[in-house]
Amino acid sequence: MESSLEEWEVVVPSDTTALSRDHPDVMFDVRPLGFRWMVRCSGPVASLDRFTKASDPSLSVLWVDREPDPFVAYTYPPCPSEVAFLRKVASSGGFILPPMTVRDGTTRFRFLIPHGPTSKIVWREGSHARLVSRRRLTPPRLREEVERLAPGRPELTPQQSRVLLEAVRAGYYRVPRRATVRDVARRLSIGRSTAEEHLRAAESSIVTRAAPLIELSSEEELMTQQPTEHFAGFSAELHLYVDLALRGEQVANVRFLRSAPSDARRDHPHLRRILQHIRTGRGDLSDIPVDLQVSPFERRVLEEVRRIPQGETRSYSDIARRIGHPRASRAVGNACAHNPAIVVIPCHRVVPFRGGIGNYSATGGSDTKRQLLAREGAIDTELGRSTAQNAVPVDPSDGASARSDPVSRRVRKGPTLKSQGEVRS
Repeated sequence: MESSLEEWEVVVPSDTTALSRDHPDVMFDVRPLGFRWMVRCSGPVASLDRFTKASDPSLSVLWVDREPDPFVAYTYPPCPSEVAFLRKVASSGGFILPPMTVRDGTTRFRFLIPHGPTSKIVWREGSHARLVSRRRLTPPRLREEVERLAPGRPELTPQQSRVLLEAVRAGYYRVPRRATVRDVARRLSIGRSTAEEHLRAAESSIVTRAAPLIELSSEEELMTQQPTEHFAGFSAELHLYVDLALRGEQVANVRFLRSAPSDARRDHPHLRRILQHIRTGRGDLSDIPVDLQVSPFERRVLEEVRRIPQGETRSYSDIARRIGHPRASRAVGNACAHNPAIVVIPCHRVVPFRGGIGNYSATGGSDTKRQLLAREGAIDTELGRSTAQNAVPVDPSDGASARSDPVSRRVRKGPTLKSQGEVRS
């Protein structure tokens, strides 16, 4: 039996319905997403500005865009009347094709019935519900409707789609990048500026549509994650507090602070081991479990950094080569700079190839990095260079000579970080 598609108008008391009455020039597109509604408001800029200023603070406004297609996006949890409405949907044998539109207090939605008209439909024509239309769906039209279900689908021109797909195929969005905009333009036989214009327009459309969904998924993730507990202790050697954040028994964050955090507890086995390691330069921390909320590339970098033994160092380019991206030393430095668990993941052991110890993103900067390396025996405290026992033979499998990039670098004085083209670690 062919499917049926019905369009209904109903009055569902809700926050969005009330807002629509107060702002009749604004169209509200509503999508049920998990435990919340996502609402996209469109209309004249002046009306949207009034709506934004007058909206209830309980609404979670995600995105405001005034050009070229003005809209405001927000989320909120369903109220009891909306929950009851969704229960009717669930018991009716069909489902709603999003978005629902709300205007001037009335909700309009399209209702798909997979097996034709059925007596299970709970809406009836009357004072609060009106059947606008009913039609049968052929298989091709049904497939087309299903393909339109994806929320936030970007609206791209054929030229934008062509350039974007070619950029993906060429490796423009790989980390690190394997192609430039000029490469994409050459593959398509178009000008570089034309390719860049289409690519930016496509990226803007995708980001604009996806940002509310990303924000929403982040909210859901935060609600399902275990809460973090903070522990802090003072390091007399660094003159800094070590703030340890745990999610369950996994380390979510380690940072250095100049003042004691007020909400932190004072003792935990992981914290004791970290403070002991800072004090003595000894103690293997590689068995402490970590919860890394980082990108896949950053994870590979930090996992490789964690393999560096105490008392030794590696260069950014050596780490890049070991993870299979020999030209990504700058990206390796950026990953080290975003290391959420300093000391536990010893990014202070990653140094510039040309010499020196480089910068350090934690509190205290390069001075803190120098003290950590000195206590581990990786550098001479007085001379600021590597100790003799740090020099080890080159691993032939690296395909590099000791002269070009040894596996375990001697840390010596050298040109400034800026002149080397290295990045902050």
